[in-house]
Amino acid sequence: MKKHFFLFALLLLISFGAKAQLIKDRTNGKITMGFDLYTDINTGSKYENFNLRAINQGFATYLTYNFQMAESKHTVSLGVGVSFHNYYMKDAWLSEPYNTVITFEEASVKKSKLMLGYFDIPLELNFRIADKFKISFGAKVGILMNSRSKVYGDVFGDGHNWEIKYGSVNSLESIVYSAFARVGYRCVNLFVGYQIKNSFKQDKGPEILPFSIGIGIRAY
Repeated sequence: MKKHFFLFALLLLISFGAKAQLIKDRTNGKITMGFDLYTDINTGSKYENFNLRAINQGFATYLTYNFQMAESKHTVSLGVGVSFHNYYMKDAWLSEPYNTVITFEEASVKKSKLMLGYFDIPLELNFRIADKFKISFGAKVGILMNSRSKVYGDVFGDGHNWEIKYGSVNSLESIVYSAFARVGYRCVNLFVGYQIKNSFKQDKGPEILPFSIGIGIRAY
């Protein structure tokens, strides 16, 4: 399953790279299209039965408009995008996502995850070095679009593997804030990000403050 995911992600990166370069050529560099593939490491405090696996893959895509800084090659970029975070839990599942206070139950499960999707508004400073290199720093506001949870395994201890899905999760913050940075060569860049605001409301669920690290692709 992981091999299929990374193969699919690689194909997406190649496809986005071609489209991003095409947009750059047609708009004279004013508009940038990008795609990020990353894993999330939760830096929040421990929460009962909420333990994540090492790899929690997520992805994002965005479109920015670039404002040139004076006569330099540096730019300020403002845009829109979407991002998705998948949090895979170990030996626990979200049994009652509609409660005011979110808790997790221990269980023998094969797969258990929480997915959060955001509409993003990024602001970014881009510094070009020796033409082919670029260093970027930015921040973004994420507006919650959707949430869901899924589990597959023996959640009831009856020897049967159940698959249970919920279309929404309660007590999530509607707006979160993040900071990020990139170091790029041509169309490929290394990406790191940190979510400053907890995904859940205060004392209503686990503290999810993801540190994201991954690879991105966009026109240079």
